[in-house]
Amino acid sequence: MISIRKVFFNLKVALHILGIGITVLSAQLFHISQYGERLSALKNQHLLIEKIINTDLSDPKMASILINGAVSEIALSVKLSGQEALLDTFVASNEEQASLLRSLELSSEAFRDSALIWSESLAISRTSENARMMSARSAFLADIDRMMDYQIHIINQSIATAKMTAILLFFSCLFILLLYRYRLNQIYTDLDKVCSIDIDGSKKEASTFEVDFILKRILRRSSLNTLNPTLTHPMSGLYNEKGLNSLFNTKKTGKSGNTVFLALFEIDQYPLIINTLSKEDIENLFIKLGEIISLYEQPLDLIGHLENDRLVFIMSRSTKQSALQECETIVQSVEESSFNAQLGPIKITLSAGFILKPPVKSIEETIEDASILIEKAKEGGGNRVTQLR
Repeated sequence: MISIRKVFFNLKVALHILGIGITVLSAQLFHISQYGERLSALKNQHLLIEKIINTDLSDPKMASILINGAVSEIALSVKLSGQEALLDTFVASNEEQASLLRSLELSSEAFRDSALIWSESLAISRTSENARMMSARSAFLADIDRMMDYQIHIINQSIATAKMTAILLFFSCLFILLLYRYRLNQIYTDLDKVCSIDIDGSKKEASTFEVDFILKRILRRSSLNTLNPTLTHPMSGLYNEKGLNSLFNTKKTGKSGNTVFLALFEIDQYPLIINTLSKEDIENLFIKLGEIISLYEQPLDLIGHLENDRLVFIMSRSTKQSALQECETIVQSVEESSFNAQLGPIKITLSAGFILKPPVKSIEETIEDASILIEKAKEGGGNRVTQLR
């Protein structure tokens, strides 16, 4: 049985995780686009170099304008090709990148200087200056190619990482979609059971803890409304001792296939509660205790409220272990619950005596035997279940 609260909490966590994953993927894609801009800047330097070396110097003034403009663009492109990207620390090698960038800046500066000297040289020395510029061009192109190879390498790394992130996100989304489609269908089906009209009297079984609690509460209130007031306790609406005996004898024939166990519960803080809480608070407390126990009630079970304010749970189960486990779960549930009172929320614990009801003993005799076990549970500090070994 699932809990609606846990389903929505886990859904919230899953959506947060997906949100983080989408944020990481978006950062990776933005990072790849920054690497693409670096690559474009490096490619632009290739074009600018060709533009400079193919400039016609027959018109010195126009050639000077073109070369100076291209030189300035090269300086800007070199700067852009070394611009820091968002995730450089996680993907790139800072030392290798810094080394390549320094080499590129030096060779770029050497080429730009030689290009300016060549454009301003006299015709007599233009050939030698052109040779010097072409030598600087070769070194500059080699550094550009090394930088491009490095950028392509880290782009490929980034794309591979982004691809892996996208695959993980896809399968995570698919898993969450299928899982919570199933879970939400369970919740919707349970809510439909609560809202539907009972036309055949069949037992409604819920898949969720909360709806199961509501169904049992509705069933209990419906059954209590039809009971003789003389069979119920006025405080909690549970069966009193007379009601337990009467109903047990009525249901007795149906218990032939199972074994009957009896659990007797007593509030550890009972004297303090009686002296400090109002009558209304005490009534609400026992009503809620009855509702907690009723979560584990089956068709042949009975829940009673005795005159000494002890609660009785008569269970028909196939094994002792299943009955004992339910009894221990009830004690644990009460410990984890808060009970509203006029003074504010209070916490209580239960001591319980768990015993097999022999066929030859009456309910009253079995309750007396369970009372001895409760005293032993209290001697051990309370908030526990004691059974006969």
